[in-house]
Amino acid sequence: MNRLPPVDLEHAPMLELERAAAAVLTENVHGYYATGARDQRTLLENEAAWAAWWFRPRRLSGVHEVSLETTFLGRPATHPLIVAPSAGHRMAHPDGEIGTARAVAAHGGTIVLSTSSNVPVEEVGAIPGLTLWFQLYPFADAELTDSLVRRAVAAGSTAIVLTVDVPSEADTHTLPVGGFRTPEGISWAHHSGSGHILERLDWDFAKHVADVGGVPVILKGILHPDDAIRAADEGFRAVIVSNHGGRTLDSAIPTAMALPDVVAAAAGRVEVLVDSGIRRGADILKALGLGAQGVLVGRPILWGLALDGTRGATTILGRLLRELAEDMAFADVADVRAIPKDLVIPARPLPPVPGR
Repeated sequence: MNRLPPVDLEHAPMLELERAAAAVLTENVHGYYATGARDQRTLLENEAAWAAWWFRPRRLSGVHEVSLETTFLGRPATHPLIVAPSAGHRMAHPDGEIGTARAVAAHGGTIVLSTSSNVPVEEVGAIPGLTLWFQLYPFADAELTDSLVRRAVAAGSTAIVLTVDVPSEADTHTLPVGGFRTPEGISWAHHSGSGHILERLDWDFAKHVADVGGVPVILKGILHPDDAIRAADEGFRAVIVSNHGGRTLDSAIPTAMALPDVVAAAAGRVEVLVDSGIRRGADILKALGLGAQGVLVGRPILWGLALDGTRGATTILGRLLRELAEDMAFADVADVRAIPKDLVIPARPLPPVPGR
């Protein structure tokens, strides 16, 4: 199949890229990637909520070049953009997670490999030039869960990203009609696809994961500021403000609204990352301006992968980083680690998402 992009990956609006990707994906796969839970309120408002913040830059600061360098968990990072965990990249393109990981490596970045990947963590960990984190869905089978943690760390994962917002196997997705069906020829590298999710998640379990892996555990799915405080009290080093891209609890608060309170509560005791609804470099800059240490991007990478494999994912990552650097220059911001606290201001009411 000819998967050369019918649109300009470097400049076309993200909604146009999604529509182009939908044209090369099956309805079953695109529905799995693109849709959210129930009435999709959270999915749609995630994007709108980022649009509801504005930049108010200072001028004549003398900025003539910008730095994207930062740190995660005390380690140097080339830039603050992280590829979020998402399942089944080979459903988008035969290059699969290997293609996505090579795109990340091309930009010296960080990837969070999903438990539900089509490629084993060992193969991704063997790719030079990237930082690997492993996203963990805790299974009811405790032995399987612990073995996945040990396997990921042995493969080079320097952190475990524990998803804490899926304590149920309830199907809340609206599309594809009739439910998702694993395409023929697709297999799951770390589980059979029929494992039961652990339905009782608590702080003791999260600390157990940290003990098993011996690497930092990042809690993904935090929306309440008190949970950030508890994470710091329990010794966790990072949390991800996330509503699972709108795929679990519909009407959960958009992350752009939740982020400031979580950052304030964390008070520098725990690193705060954020995902859900990030579509442009401006969204990344807003998130950083609101106090995030790093920003995770999911669906745009899948659209690039679907349209042009490894090259497409590489192009989308490069585009987002270029946009971030350009917007920093336009806003007179020299360093992602020193964004003025008053750069990002709220606007009301929330504007609609264009084209939705």
